[in-house]
Amino acid sequence: MADWNQIYEVKSVAQTTPARVLLDNQRLLPSSGKALDYASGLSGNGVFLAQRGFDVKAWDLSNIAVSKVNAYAHKQQLSLHAEKMDLENNLQQLHGEFDVIVVSFFLHRESLSVLYKLLKPQGVLFYQTFVGEQLNGVGPSQSKFRLNRGELLNVFSNMRLLSYREDRCSSENNDVISDQVFFVAQK
Repeated sequence: MADWNQIYEVKSVAQTTPARVLLDNQRLLPSSGKALDYASGLSGNGVFLAQRGFDVKAWDLSNIAVSKVNAYAHKQQLSLHAEKMDLENNLQQLHGEFDVIVVSFFLHRESLSVLYKLLKPQGVLFYQTFVGEQLNGVGPSQSKFRLNRGELLNVFSNMRLLSYREDRCSSENNDVISDQVFFVAQK
């Protein structure tokens, strides 16, 4: 298992970028509201949303990441607050809190239903992670850390699908991102 504190110790919040699912589908964002960067790491998604006027919470297991995100947000005067949260063992019991939730490159199947509960009515979920078997040596090799093909469509079948893309193989087309799923849906 990765030591996330060690990984984030040498990285900078200023160098983070938002997930492609969020960038490519930002037109689907509401004009304002409360947002959650779930399993945020150094919160590239949270910074992006806070810069656009959202009131953002960022949850992550790494206290180093949380500390760095809070320091950066304070310095940049962003409405972004990071909290240390064990998303696999201490799931939030909040309901209907967020207008937007972004998850990128994190999978804990037992918490997928929690994401739905955390969304307000009409709230939008942006999700990007690895899918299917590892084809190009990128991302986790263990299936428990990779979605099955079409899995998010089944798990969130009660949501209104706004955008869906599942890239299956390598390509010379710059638009294709191998072995990833891009999912946007509204509660």
